[in-house]
Amino acid sequence: MRIPIWISNRHVHLSPSDVEKIFGKWYQLKVFKDISQPGQYACEETVTIEWPKWKIEHVRVVGPTRKTTQVEIMVGDNFALWTNAPIKISGDVDNLEYIKIIWPVGDIYGPFAMVSQRHLHCTVQEAQEMGIKNGDSIQLHVWGIRAVMFENVAVRAKDDYALDFHIDIEEANAAGVKPGDRAELTK
Repeated sequence: MRIPIWISNRHVHLSPSDVEKIFGKWYQLKVFKDISQPGQYACEETVTIEWPKWKIEHVRVVGPTRKTTQVEIMVGDNFALWTNAPIKISGDVDNLEYIKIIWPVGDIYGPFAMVSQRHLHCTVQEAQEMGIKNGDSIQLHVWGIRAVMFENVAVRAKDDYALDFHIDIEEANAAGVKPGDRAELTK
């Protein structure tokens, strides 16, 4: 099965209460464009993240709001920001790195920062067809001039997911991957 690759940049997921702290009371995030997973979208809003030696501006907010706030950065951002954000599955908010999220109306500080572990989204049926299941760790092969085997790919199988392999820009650049490329499951 050829799996489409989705490349993501650093971004922020906000809880409803943190949206109000940063953007103001009753503020509603505005949709900029849909992204790969159903119901998910890049917002018009961007923020600045900072800690303690550097800041990165224009970090896109991704909606809709989530139960808890998290900032997904890249490994290289750890060096620029002087953070030690762990590599984790999005949504696992235990033991994250402290970081400040800034916008002109307000800012928040807390254990929000992580590096997203590469992962495969698929439906439960697609997982069964591939002989894998939610929570598995698999290998995906990407062909090309800089062919690479991605190991430790977390499987996230849920009936409302769309099939795609998520990596960040650093991983995509290292492998020479561009939007529209595909990966293959190795057994």
